[in-house]
Amino acid sequence: MGEDPRWVVVSLMNQQRLGAPGSNDTRVISCNGCGLDAQVPHLAPNQTAYCPRCGHKLTSLKHNWIDKVLALGLSGLVLLALSVSFDFLSFSSNGLTTSITLISEVETLIQQDYLGLAGVILFVCILLPASVLLLLCAWMLAIKFGVGLRATKAQIAICFNFIIWCMPEVFMVGVIVSMVKITAMADVVFGPSFYFYIGFMVLYILTLLHLDRFQVELALMQEPTVKPDSRKSHNRVQWTWALLFTAVLLYLPANFLPIMTTRFLGVDSPSTIVGGVITLWHHESYMIAAIIFIASILVPMFKMLAIGYLNYSVQTNSRASIKQRYGLYRITEMMGRWSMIDVFVVAILAGLVQLGSTMSVYPGSAVIAFCAVVVLTMLAAMSFDSRMIWEKEQ
Repeated sequence: MGEDPRWVVVSLMNQQRLGAPGSNDTRVISCNGCGLDAQVPHLAPNQTAYCPRCGHKLTSLKHNWIDKVLALGLSGLVLLALSVSFDFLSFSSNGLTTSITLISEVETLIQQDYLGLAGVILFVCILLPASVLLLLCAWMLAIKFGVGLRATKAQIAICFNFIIWCMPEVFMVGVIVSMVKITAMADVVFGPSFYFYIGFMVLYILTLLHLDRFQVELALMQEPTVKPDSRKSHNRVQWTWALLFTAVLLYLPANFLPIMTTRFLGVDSPSTIVGGVITLWHHESYMIAAIIFIASILVPMFKMLAIGYLNYSVQTNSRASIKQRYGLYRITEMMGRWSMIDVFVVAILAGLVQLGSTMSVYPGSAVIAFCAVVVLTMLAAMSFDSRMIWEKEQ
């Protein structure tokens, strides 16, 4: 970077102070957002250090965070185990009843030859969250008792990359949207697993709120990774273009092909994403229609345009406002996962509504294309290095 470490803003509740470089017991952290080297003083419980240039959170020290992560993580694992052991949803129409568990949902999709969709549900809603909580609990036990498992830089990076792809909260929104879609046609009953999974989702989110990567590295490695490698940042521009271009190509079939086919009394009715939004609007489900329209149409378009603009701006050394471009990047990075709502809606309905020719729902050819668009735009956002936006200030 070639510049001296700067002061950081340390926040406690509603109070802020500046941590001075060169003070006792400080550590230099390179900001992941802008690449600035900043000296962070020793933090008291419930204090957070922010980058003085871009405002990105550098590290946060929660009170008793090790015990809280351990307790919340273990409790979340218990609820997740219960959520796959009982009925999740039941569906009744014209005297016919069907019910699903989270596991049978995956099995139904496999039987319909939608292995990719089944894999998405299994991994992002069950296996990855369980793996993250198991690993965190093992690390917390090691830190608490000073024995057992230790971690390398690569292992910690893998765990935090897994967190990006864990989507229990998005899945639950998809469940609610799917239930609204079919309540007018049939009776839906929430099983015990539905409530267990909600509890797991809450505990999982609370676990992450008490987690800080720098503190985990400090406790497990004693030598935390404070300076990301930026030597290959410019090579990522080409990767970002490749991922973005592929996402744009798949966005067209994702919107023009049917994402779902409903069979009612032997008659098939295919529906596109836009068609589903229009149907919900005609049925006066305005809120759900708005959610699907925003998450499945506006958000992917916004992400592709934003990533394309940001990538072009760093490639051409744009003079546009650095802070505005960085703010655009943070928004783009945050919203990408919510486009998966429509994928989860289709998966849930396809697993639940299986009453033969009376009423059945099948995934359409567009669902894989749309899922790929979401994944590719998330990968493009991850591939883009926001530190390149700030290079003129370095």
